[in-house]
Amino acid sequence: MRTRIAAGLAVLTAVTVVLAGGSSNHAGAQDKTKVTPPTHLYGHDLRVRIGGKGDFDKDTPRIGVEFFRDDTTKSIIAISDSGSIAVTKAPIGALGKDTTCKWLTAHDLSCRKAGEAEFTQKTKKFGVELFRDLASNTLLYVCETGSLVLAPVPGGLVTDKGPKWHHAMEPKVRTPDQDKFDNAKKFGMEIFKDENTGGLIYITENGGIAPALAPGAPPEAKKILPPKTMYGLVLRVRGADEENFTDKTKKMGVEVFEDPNSNALFYITEAGFVTTAPNTAKIPADARGVTWKSAMALRARKSGEEKFEKAKKFGIEVFEDNRTGNLIFISETGSIAVLPK
Repeated sequence: MRTRIAAGLAVLTAVTVVLAGGSSNHAGAQDKTKVTPPTHLYGHDLRVRIGGKGDFDKDTPRIGVEFFRDDTTKSIIAISDSGSIAVTKAPIGALGKDTTCKWLTAHDLSCRKAGEAEFTQKTKKFGVELFRDLASNTLLYVCETGSLVLAPVPGGLVTDKGPKWHHAMEPKVRTPDQDKFDNAKKFGMEIFKDENTGGLIYITENGGIAPALAPGAPPEAKKILPPKTMYGLVLRVRGADEENFTDKTKKMGVEVFEDPNSNALFYITEAGFVTTAPNTAKIPADARGVTWKSAMALRARKSGEEKFEKAKKFGIEVFEDNRTGNLIFISETGSIAVLPK
């Protein structure tokens, strides 16, 4: 895992496009609840290198990322052109006027597949770029897969350090028709500490990424504990143009685990996307399931697209986790994000 530092490179500022539109609400939302669609704020055109590649060049892929403000959930939502999502709490008052995205540093994160015992030259490396979104004043990690992370800017932020391996796990995720874990798919998952921010980065073998707070000390290599199964969820997620829930609506299996190595909760979908939340709430004994809260359809433009007419639209549902009170955002792609209570 090597850090790609900006030495010898010009500071990279993303192309920012601010246009109206890009979102809509589901007119036939559950119980016919009227939902105010999120407001489009601005978009970024970001260069994200493939894992193992060197400096930026003319062939470096670009990923389009849109930012929305959702007053219903009081959140800022980022969505990539592949339908991956990230959320953070909306700041009180207006955002900053500078809507550019400043490149900070980058990592190569190696992630073993489930059953892959050791890191080798064949282990998949994912390129992850770290930016600072200036208007919202948040860190934005973007993986080459399009998976996104929004995280607070720490006081001691630096940009010249690399990721340090912290621990690894292999959680299993059931599909909606699986009651037991016997035949459930297992995902390889690595957890690194970003020495620039002091926080953790979770990454799955599918290239899903998520942030978390780091504990005071990493676990000893021989004392790494497996994830503790908490509960499973089956979430129905409508497509962007699907107004009502029907028998044909996509169902997505989600498992919730406690990571005893970091004292975090993580939610992982059967598509291999992951998100985390603080493990601080005491779960009531009688709490079960989720409560539907909201829905939206968000468009995300690909690199080079100025208008939204051709931009792909993605359906997103919002549920309250009745056990923790966290808000769960889930895209029709299987990407998931959590806004802690």
